[in-house]
Amino acid sequence: MQSYEWGEFKKRLGWRPIRLVLERDGEVMGIGQFLAYDTGPFVPGALWYCTKGPWLPWGDEEAVRAFFRGVLEVAGREGAHTVKIEPEVLEEQQDAKALLEEIGFRKARYNLNQKATMLVDLSPSEEELLAEMKGKTRYNARLAARKGVEVVEAEDFEEAWDTFYGLMEATAERAGYPIRRSQRYLHDNMKELRDAGQGHLFFAVHEGKPLAGIYVYTFGEKCWYIHGGSNNEKRNLMPNYLLQWEVMRWAKQRGMTYYDMVGVPSPENLNENDSMWGIYRFKAGFGGEIADFLGCLDLPVKPARAAAWYRFEPIYYRLYVKLKHEVFY
Repeated sequence: MQSYEWGEFKKRLGWRPIRLVLERDGEVMGIGQFLAYDTGPFVPGALWYCTKGPWLPWGDEEAVRAFFRGVLEVAGREGAHTVKIEPEVLEEQQDAKALLEEIGFRKARYNLNQKATMLVDLSPSEEELLAEMKGKTRYNARLAARKGVEVVEAEDFEEAWDTFYGLMEATAERAGYPIRRSQRYLHDNMKELRDAGQGHLFFAVHEGKPLAGIYVYTFGEKCWYIHGGSNNEKRNLMPNYLLQWEVMRWAKQRGMTYYDMVGVPSPENLNENDSMWGIYRFKAGFGGEIADFLGCLDLPVKPARAAAWYRFEPIYYRLYVKLKHEVFY
């Protein structure tokens, strides 16, 4: 989401990418891609959103302060009233958290991406990764392979799209939750990122029939799984287990060091009554650890307008969904 290609995709949806770089003695120390959205005429000015960023040396207080001084200067000049960030800073990083509060950031109304995710470290050997898995997960992955399930990457995205979206719909219906993004948004986003070499679609196939599919984003040393689906056919073959494991192997072989499985309950909600408990159990089986991030934070640039936007945001959000049949952020 901090990639140039992501910014260009969002640009076609009304968000203007503004890319800021922090340098020290000619060396890049940090970056942040901010997406600017005009909130007038309801609230004059613009909202800046740095999704999954910025990326800074959070242990270097001087660098962090310098970066946000620059952000405030440019944002003020560009007419922004609010700067929203969503850095991959952990709740346990108390010094960075305190520094952001001192700079003026406050908790935003909504967390826009999953605050807590499941991270699998891909740096150990494959044998060590298998050993870190829970016994049931390892058994199910091997069972799927023995029963003839194969994992393949889609060669023709357009040809594979309808099948994949159908699997997503089947999962959403079975789980009782809606697909938040429109079909067109998902298609265009996945297609464009795939064409840029940053998106990959995989299927678990048995006897020529796709049973499950996942789409992963890749950027730098990170592989990020966020979209997936499966049907009820041949669930006894455990295709989802082999699918995740084979994509982890694929990512590792290409030099990626961690696999982000996204979407698990926050540590304080880690109990069987949480709606995401089943998802957590599945993902935890692969040996990862929960990463609990700070979530979204807001920095007022123009306090009066920022306060007005904070009050108006839920109304605007609902109007946007109703009129455009799409999620705002």
